[in-house]
Amino acid sequence: MTGVHAAMPPRKAVTARVNKRTPTGTDHAVGMQIRSLRRAAGMTLKDLGDAIGVSCVQFQRYETGASRVAASRLFAISDALGVRVDSLIVDPVPEDGEPAARRRASEHAELARAFKAISDQRHRLAIIALTRAIAAREGTADALPAEFADSDQGPER
Repeated sequence: MTGVHAAMPPRKAVTARVNKRTPTGTDHAVGMQIRSLRRAAGMTLKDLGDAIGVSCVQFQRYETGASRVAASRLFAISDALGVRVDSLIVDPVPEDGEPAARRRASEHAELARAFKAISDQRHRLAIIALTRAIAAREGTADALPAEFADSDQGPER
């Protein structure tokens, strides 16, 4: 070829780019856990969004798993909710088990709301002891959250 076209470098083959930052099942599971804890704390999307410096729309994207939550945001969320950051990290749920996971998340939120309403520390400690006994009997005592694992005091309230 001669003229203008001869000086142009050959075109590179166009390849499809895979977005490696697309949210995963784990991101969705973390979002569901955050939603459950936020509701248990009686906070709105706006309340928690304001507390961590994002809009309620962006926070909703975190909860639905549409956006990934950065590690620094996880720490801010855990601080705002008054929970340990590791309580936000959960294993992803297989898609065929999603309704059961939602039901469990709803049960967790309901239990947390009811527990939070109990002002008598003796009653809270009795509930924790009962939960440990049931979990131990079912062989799932190791599945208790870390904050309850070796504590005789239970959660602070």
